[in-house]
Amino acid sequence: MTDVFAARWTAMDFTPAGMVAPDVSDDEKTQCREWIVYAEAAWRGQAFLYWQQIHAIGQFLDITLAALDDRVCGEEEQKDLFDPYTQAVEVFAIVFAGNRRAARTLVGVAIAVSERLPKTADLLREAVISPEMFVTVVDRTDIVDERGVMERVDDDLATALARAGHVSVKAAGQIADRIATTHDAEASRKRHEKAQRRKNVTQRDYAEGLGGIHVTADAEETRLAYEAVEAMVAGVCPNDPRTIGARRSAAAIACLRGLPFTCACPDKTTCTATLTDAQISERQARIIVHAVCRKSTLTGQDDQPGFLDGHGPISADHARDLTRRPDALVRDLDLDKLLTPHSAATATATATAAGPDASSRRSSGLHAGRGLDTMAGSVATGDNPAGTAAQHGADTEATGSPGPAAEIRPPDEHKHEHDHGDEQVDGHDHADGAGRAGSGRATDSGAAESSSTATDEQHRDTTNSTDSTGDDSGAHGAAPAAFLTGGAQPGDPYRPTAALDVLVRALFGTCTIPGCHQPAWCCELDHCEEYDQVCPASGGPTCLCNVNPKCQRHHLLKTHLGASNPADGWVDEQWIDDDGTVWTAITVHGMTFETRAPNQWLFPQLTGVRCAHQSQAPPEPGPHAPAGPGNEGGYTPRGGLRAATAYKHAWRRTERTRLRRERARAAEAAGPPPF
Repeated sequence: MTDVFAARWTAMDFTPAGMVAPDVSDDEKTQCREWIVYAEAAWRGQAFLYWQQIHAIGQFLDITLAALDDRVCGEEEQKDLFDPYTQAVEVFAIVFAGNRRAARTLVGVAIAVSERLPKTADLLREAVISPEMFVTVVDRTDIVDERGVMERVDDDLATALARAGHVSVKAAGQIADRIATTHDAEASRKRHEKAQRRKNVTQRDYAEGLGGIHVTADAEETRLAYEAVEAMVAGVCPNDPRTIGARRSAAAIACLRGLPFTCACPDKTTCTATLTDAQISERQARIIVHAVCRKSTLTGQDDQPGFLDGHGPISADHARDLTRRPDALVRDLDLDKLLTPHSAATATATATAAGPDASSRRSSGLHAGRGLDTMAGSVATGDNPAGTAAQHGADTEATGSPGPAAEIRPPDEHKHEHDHGDEQVDGHDHADGAGRAGSGRATDSGAAESSSTATDEQHRDTTNSTDSTGDDSGAHGAAPAAFLTGGAQPGDPYRPTAALDVLVRALFGTCTIPGCHQPAWCCELDHCEEYDQVCPASGGPTCLCNVNPKCQRHHLLKTHLGASNPADGWVDEQWIDDDGTVWTAITVHGMTFETRAPNQWLFPQLTGVRCAHQSQAPPEPGPHAPAGPGNEGGYTPRGGLRAATAYKHAWRRTERTRLRRERARAAEAAGPPPF
């Protein structure tokens, strides 16, 4: 039997599907790239085969249901003990040698393909989304039960996933959450209430004498608790022999049992641990969680969803609940500081929602200091054809003082990342000297930033945004097109303004490398095209078209890969298309993966926005470097690390220009939409 199955597949020609094995006579680099292409084509092929599997299950169901219907309509006596759904589950559990739960999932997905999400299922058949993505969005939209609403959800979900670019399963689930919540607020409310009843603490035994404790609570509470543990772990000395996981376990158990958490280094005479109650409390006081939503959501004018940093979309009720916390601070982000309308007659107005003063309070419990800041805002912008300014719930920036927020943050919370090796990293790290556990992390609800013991200097700006609809950012009542301005601080064009900092983090939500879900407020800000400290006009601008969040690991990889040969490294890009949509792309081994900024729906004011930088020609790259010793390709120039870095940056500029031209040619060939 094994030989029969093997013969069926080994005899097939997969070349038309893009699965072409490389020629062994090719050089190693070419072979590596072609095997990557082969693997990617096989991965997409799995989506098509999964659709075929689900389609077959659906056909089985249709036939058995039709047969049952014929018998019922013919008034035949029914003697079957099991309905067609139960039969399908049991049959396919046997066929696929799986358990009943897995078979039930397959049958449920088959029903979703034919009845609930047929347009989204077409993306699966076309290998645009993966099987895991489709199963996830089926699960995340099961709260919608009205047929008409489900059809709209399917329309918007299919459009959003098709336009999202190269996204992960988790990102696809967040898109589904946002669209389902937008179209059916009542169903989302019921689901939230049901979820609240699942709060619990459970214990489980593992092998080798280990056990586990699982705490289910509100997303912001679990995030604050986790960061509190991280703050404790950050206090051990470098000689502590435990793994980071073992330290977290010991810190959490110590908190729960009321025991002291101590450093495990072998020599206490040289121990530099900072684990006093006051030191731990001071680090935990800077823990902040960010949430973002539109002002009208907080005031109850609508039920548009919000976004919780590190979690994803949250319901309007959840966002409003966050603002009612005693340690919450509502702050506004004014996007007018970044946007210059095309018309001078554009009217703007900002509304600030002030929350309780968190600086005078201190919370007790698992985390000695914890915070939740909320920010929301509205900006009326536009030349309304009716003659009135249309309110779009635009985000407002709260600085806490007349100057930019970046100037009032603690020095260690908004610093440049320098000298990651041979070159400067274009990052704005928000970690303190003790490690990332003590960084000023915020929860914004509605856009919330909070700190139970924070001073005004520790209040960080968070974003709030406007109009969110089922599909795309500015499709409904968006503000007129505008130009991006004021992204950099006047005194230091390398550093972004507080408004840009918040906008970028809220817009992307996570690290911009596909598949990485490090929360944006735990990331460093990076200039995609490297900023030139010597001649800023020759480098990448500090602007929405060039700045995005990257986690520390991916920031380092982007910076240092390709040190000896730029072609071995990564080339990342960022641009704003004609609709005002922000895109990022990463090119690895000649393969480019494009991803749309996932939280574009929060900012309809960006619809039609243009950036002056995009129309400027990039600097001309330097001449091709001569080959050095042992370098047949001639990529590494003579002159040491400084020259190698300069050449790498010039090479990347050339690649970005080439990729930009390829996109332009592809767009021209495709013609205007619909394609």
